[in-house]
Amino acid sequence: MSDESKGIDPYETVLADLYAKRDQILQAIAAIEALRGPTIGGVSSPSGTSSNKPANGALDHPGALLGMSIVDAAKALLASKRTPLKNPEFAALFKTGGLHMNSKEPANTIGSVLTRRMAEVGDVVRVGRGTWGLKEWYPNRSFKVKDDEKKDDKKPQQETGKAGLDTALE
Repeated sequence: MSDESKGIDPYETVLADLYAKRDQILQAIAAIEALRGPTIGGVSSPSGTSSNKPANGALDHPGALLGMSIVDAAKALLASKRTPLKNPEFAALFKTGGLHMNSKEPANTIGSVLTRRMAEVGDVVRVGRGTWGLKEWYPNRSFKVKDDEKKDDKKPQQETGKAGLDTALE
């Protein structure tokens, strides 16, 4: 054998590749467990952790939120933490997870994006001022009624404004 072939260990190369794939698989498992939530029966996952235990730390490591949108990252964090979160908490967790935002006020941007999501889809809901949860946590609570009431409150003001213009033009 030559000196060059002795210096390269093929097992080391294969092991390095397997370790990299293992890390990717563990990240995918953590993300799916966080989205799925607890299971009934407490069946343990192959890694030895109980799958009915909330995955509180699953998305707290650097890079866990890379490539996610603000909405997807917020939903994953809410599912993982299993408790409502405030805009500044989202901003801090996004930064820790690798989802960096370029806005001057990330908490305000997050609030705006989640408000739009609540109005359009409704899977993320405002449970308090600047505090967000998942709709599935509140099965008997209606979040759209308040929005409809606000629209009804604005209509009379808009109608009086139109009437004022009509009289002004006459």
